[in-house]
Amino acid sequence: MRFQTGRKPPGEPLLARLNGLARLPVRAQTARIATAGPEPEGDDAPTPPPLPRDLPDLDPGWLAAESAGRGRAEPLAIAAAAPWWPSPATAPEADALQSLWRHAVAAALACRSLARERGDPDPAGLIRAGMLHGLGRWAVAAVDPGWFARWTAEPDRDARLRLEWAELGSDLRDVGRRLAERWGCEPLVVDAAWLHGEDDAHLLAAARDPARLALVREAVARAESTPWALDAPRGRESMPSEPHLRILVAEVQSRCGSAFVAEDASPSEERAVREVARLRRRVADLARTNATQGRLIEALADSSPDEAPENWSLRAGRVWCGEPEVNAARVAWLDPGATPPEQPAAPARRGASWSIPLESAGEPVGEVQLWLDADVDALRERLAPTRIVDAWKAWAAHVAARRRLEDRLAAAIEGGREASRSERRRVQAAKLDALAEFAAGAGHELNNPLAVIVGRAQLLAAQTADPDAAKALGIILNQARRAHRILRDLMFVARPAEARPRACRPADVLRSTLAEFQAECEARGIRLIGEFEDADAPAWLDPDGLRHVAGELVRNAVQADAGPDGGSIRLRSTLRDGELRIRVADSGKGLGPAEAAHLFDPFYCGRQAGRGLGLGLSRAARIVERAGGSMSWDSAPGQGSVFQVLIPCDRPPDDPKAKIA
Repeated sequence: MRFQTGRKPPGEPLLARLNGLARLPVRAQTARIATAGPEPEGDDAPTPPPLPRDLPDLDPGWLAAESAGRGRAEPLAIAAAAPWWPSPATAPEADALQSLWRHAVAAALACRSLARERGDPDPAGLIRAGMLHGLGRWAVAAVDPGWFARWTAEPDRDARLRLEWAELGSDLRDVGRRLAERWGCEPLVVDAAWLHGEDDAHLLAAARDPARLALVREAVARAESTPWALDAPRGRESMPSEPHLRILVAEVQSRCGSAFVAEDASPSEERAVREVARLRRRVADLARTNATQGRLIEALADSSPDEAPENWSLRAGRVWCGEPEVNAARVAWLDPGATPPEQPAAPARRGASWSIPLESAGEPVGEVQLWLDADVDALRERLAPTRIVDAWKAWAAHVAARRRLEDRLAAAIEGGREASRSERRRVQAAKLDALAEFAAGAGHELNNPLAVIVGRAQLLAAQTADPDAAKALGIILNQARRAHRILRDLMFVARPAEARPRACRPADVLRSTLAEFQAECEARGIRLIGEFEDADAPAWLDPDGLRHVAGELVRNAVQADAGPDGGSIRLRSTLRDGELRIRVADSGKGLGPAEAAHLFDPFYCGRQAGRGLGLGLSRAARIVERAGGSMSWDSAPGQGSVFQVLIPCDRPPDDPKAKIA
């Protein structure tokens, strides 16, 4: 917008010109310093260094631009877009502008002192509010300095107010509030622009931050106590007597010793400086774009053709975090067939600011999620001409295609293994079905002859007095009973009986099982050790099944420790959190790979022939499986074996009839 000082365009009212004001002008001194800063060097400095705060803090137009950008506006962007303050046409206009400037600087310096005294978290924001509390006055001085000079020369407050209402339809404070809101200034600046007067104390509750606004009002009151007061009543001394106010006056005089508007500024220089600022911004943007392009292309060049998708994702996130605007980044892969969620127009605070979709063969495979601390459009515009995003999408498609092939290969391998496991289960089930048929027929056909043999042998043993005959009959009885047990084990492995859980103490069951093997272990020189945690704790499970499982594990350990030097067997049980854990460790010869592969197979026996049918561990495993538990083992040749059993169990019901076994 062009400003013509001291000249009012015919037929255009003051309010219309205020409504067309897009921003406050800046001082020529500030624009010169901002534009003449050092050039950026290297990728680590894509933007010019921060502007020294001596001049910007004395420039209301500059602070208004920073407030509209929430303190993140680039100096070159302000210098390129903001016009300069024109030279006043008359001495009264220059004096009025100089007084307004010194009054605003006094309020800003007082805000700085109060921020230090009260520990304000944002001193820069408080300084901006102090400088811009008279935003309506600054706007009028920008569009019509002659009218503002007349307003300043009027000593009567009521006459000033009538002048404001006649020209503006409201007062200057309301004009300042509307301008601050339209320009997008900070809330504190908006509140300070219309609630800084002495008669606004009852409106503090309408402010968004009454405590900080109170600091601005106190700073404005201090500025009104200086020689440059704009609302000073008649009879006030030109120089305050309080020490802190005298210090404030001296500091204002020191900082505002020169004219507000540079006398040597010209329209041609303004155009040249603004063009230089635009060119420097363009150079800085090109430097950032070049640095970005170099980082991203280097990342693609360093990618190995067989790089894992997870490693590529991690490295890609780090590369994107190298962008100045990016705070965090990650690559999120989608499951096959999944569709990415729609991105809202305004992403949630915790959501990604920008999601770059990744596709392969026309299907979504993932996205690059970026969290930015600046406008996402700036990064998009910077990357769009380079087509670097398209290159990343193409490489991601290659990575995703390789990932799909690896997933298919893994699925094929797993499918083959599952088919093999299913076939083994089918063969095992067929074996058990055949064993069930054999056991049922053999049990029926052999139990009757065995019963006759046992009965006749017992009868003859009771009648004979010959020791040799009695010994022979005892052998017959033992072998007949052994044959009966074999038939019983066969029938159990083929068709296990239903468990009969009841209240019992697992520690007592295990203790009695160890007692059955105590004599045999002592005869073999084997130390049998039992350790029981929560020995008195009851549980609801099948004690007969538990006794058989423990017995088979201990029997297997005794046979593994068989040797001239004996050995040790340690059984440890824990009942906790509804689970019974049993651990049986021996110091025997251990198991080799050939034995381990068939450890729980029926009829497999790794020991010498004639010492058993190999049904013990198979039957124990079936009992544990039917109880919903699991059995695992660990062994190595020459290092012994460790079997671990986990059986889920509940607490006994609160039934007085449920006796503990």
